[in-house]
Amino acid sequence: MLRPRPQPVWVRYAVATVIIVIFFLVEAAVSAYSGFTAMFILLPAVFLVGILFDRGTGVYAAFLATALLAWFFLPDILSPDPRTVPLVLFFLTGLATALVSESLRKFLERLVAAERGKDLLLREMAHRTKNNLATVCSLLRIQARAAANEPVRESLTRAATRVEVMADVHEFLRESAHGRDVDMRAYLQELCQKLAGALRGVRPVTIAVDVPYVQLPAETAVPIGMVVNELVTNSFKYAFPDERSGTIAVSLKQDGDALEVVVEDDGVGCADDAIEGLGSRLMRLMTQQLRGTLQREQTPSGCRVKLSVKP
Repeated sequence: MLRPRPQPVWVRYAVATVIIVIFFLVEAAVSAYSGFTAMFILLPAVFLVGILFDRGTGVYAAFLATALLAWFFLPDILSPDPRTVPLVLFFLTGLATALVSESLRKFLERLVAAERGKDLLLREMAHRTKNNLATVCSLLRIQARAAANEPVRESLTRAATRVEVMADVHEFLRESAHGRDVDMRAYLQELCQKLAGALRGVRPVTIAVDVPYVQLPAETAVPIGMVVNELVTNSFKYAFPDERSGTIAVSLKQDGDALEVVVEDDGVGCADDAIEGLGSRLMRLMTQQLRGTLQREQTPSGCRVKLSVKP
């Protein structure tokens, strides 16, 4: 209702007239049916006009409502009539209502302006954070290309990917009733597409993402994204040796506040003698941060890892 620009004068007064006439007709119908003069029915109309437009239109509404009541209840306005006193009181109350509604409107306008300013500031902070993280990611990739040692190059490349996971979450932040939430379907699809483009090469490995439309707080979305990043990366690197084909499936299910994230492949299966590296420690840390559990199991067709997060 609080338009950034005021409506033209003729629109304000025309709409105010229509509102007052409608409420007056309701008041006249109530009076004709019950025999009771319910002048108070017009006060909400005056208040509504003041909120919708401005104080001047609210005062006009109070004058118009009083004039209609006088025309309806006082056929001869010059003759003494005991109903003149409540009519005068109604007019004074209408003026007070118009002034109060104008003050309330100004207060609401300040609240809306503050909310818009906060939203703009948050968007600017998210944009700057993403740019800063993207810069760090670019520097890590430059260092990776310049490194002569293959393990060092690989470590820097994976570090850049992890930073990118945190940077990308800012692309999917949305305002919600609970604050800043992330569209998990778009976020995980984008993440998996980037990983596939970077790691698949010419191998016939496909990745399928089955995630419903779920919005989660950023403090939950980022650890989930980090875990999915590590699991999908490991599947691409180790599950399909010798250029074999295969599929990596990523899914997310929500049951109330409980979440279940599954990364499954039909590759060579889970390694029993895998050495815990930085990626494994990072996944354990993210799981602890989510207060969840991470389960790895061998399946007839490959390896399945499930991250369970319960409230």
